[in-house]
Amino acid sequence: MRITDYFKLTWSAAWERRGRTIGAIVGIVIAIVALGLAIGMGQGYKTLTTSFFERVFGTNTVFLFPGQNSQLTITSVYEVMNIPHVTNAIPILSTVARVDINGHEVTATIIGATEQEIMQLYGVTSLNNAIMTGTPILTPGLAFVGYDVAFTSAGQQIAYPGQVMVITTPGGSELTYTIGAIMQQSGIGVIGLNPNNAIFIDENTFLSQFDPSGIVGGIIVYVDSPNNINYVTNELKALFPMDQVLNLSTLLSSINQFFTVLELFLAFIAGISFVIIGIWMFDTMMINVIQRTREFGIMRAVGFSGRSIPLLLIIEAAIIAIIGSVIGIALLMAIVSAFPSPSSFMGPAFGGGPGRATTRAATAATSSSSIVLPIMLTPLDFAAIFILPIAINIIAALVPAIRAMRIPPAQTLRYE
Repeated sequence: MRITDYFKLTWSAAWERRGRTIGAIVGIVIAIVALGLAIGMGQGYKTLTTSFFERVFGTNTVFLFPGQNSQLTITSVYEVMNIPHVTNAIPILSTVARVDINGHEVTATIIGATEQEIMQLYGVTSLNNAIMTGTPILTPGLAFVGYDVAFTSAGQQIAYPGQVMVITTPGGSELTYTIGAIMQQSGIGVIGLNPNNAIFIDENTFLSQFDPSGIVGGIIVYVDSPNNINYVTNELKALFPMDQVLNLSTLLSSINQFFTVLELFLAFIAGISFVIIGIWMFDTMMINVIQRTREFGIMRAVGFSGRSIPLLLIIEAAIIAIIGSVIGIALLMAIVSAFPSPSSFMGPAFGGGPGRATTRAATAATSSSSIVLPIMLTPLDFAAIFILPIAINIIAALVPAIRAMRIPPAQTLRYE
């Protein structure tokens, strides 16, 4: 018998039980979409986060954080600067304080920084790209106000450039500052600092008015070349044995490990649907064998070989799986194309090129949708997701197919 005859027979048999056939196809489609979105979200967020760290910090950055029973001070910054191949060392200066802006009391993180550090924190090459309104000049007496401080949760703006605000220090002193600029909304906080809920003041002013002790929350170390990262890392560990040293590769390794576990967990949850589909196919084929026992006996009597019967069942399972896979992959591609790719988030706020208009457009696009899911799937992912249900269906059909082959022809003819 020709292969086309096998396909005609299996298709007609599947169409006779079109209710169960359509149910199996729908189940495969749902399973493919669920698994594809689970894997795509995991890979999308992994790519987005990895790209952000690479763009903002580059590959020549090392972080030094105080250990559990140690402290880092401004003196530590100068010690770090003396290490060979270190081009710059930026202290992390921050504290939480109450702020009165035009009669509105808010709690904000006061960050002592230079203009260069603010650009680094926002991941931009020009301070203009991080500012919504105001002047990009940070001098003593002036402050840059973060987006969530300048705007209430209802979207009302309470802070404007030129206004005066009063900051109450942790020691109880009240300091007056003039708002110099309102910052753009930043998508990702860095090293435990959320720039949206921050007020930036001059670094020297912070040390004199907020923390004269000179204790810093950490040090960002810049190395002249990525090739010297390991050397500087080892020098820092030797110089500060009680403290924690992290470089970009360590951070990315931890990030990738976290997202890999998350991706596997989501894939496991979504993959349960494939187990259900396999059970459905097994049940369908078993019922198929029982209902068509007499038909199989007649086919054996007119000359069909013993292997023809299981081949028909396997082809039927494969056809159902292929139809479901084609529809599922097409629907998955349509859904993936409707969601933003990780690269679409890489505007200036995420370390991209200059241009304030692009930053605002990215922010508007992000805030205009209640759900923002960067999804990334490679051609290899689509191929694997396409093949998986076909393989599961064929495996699920093997036991009923073998059972059908082992039924004696005489017994099948007596079956009613």
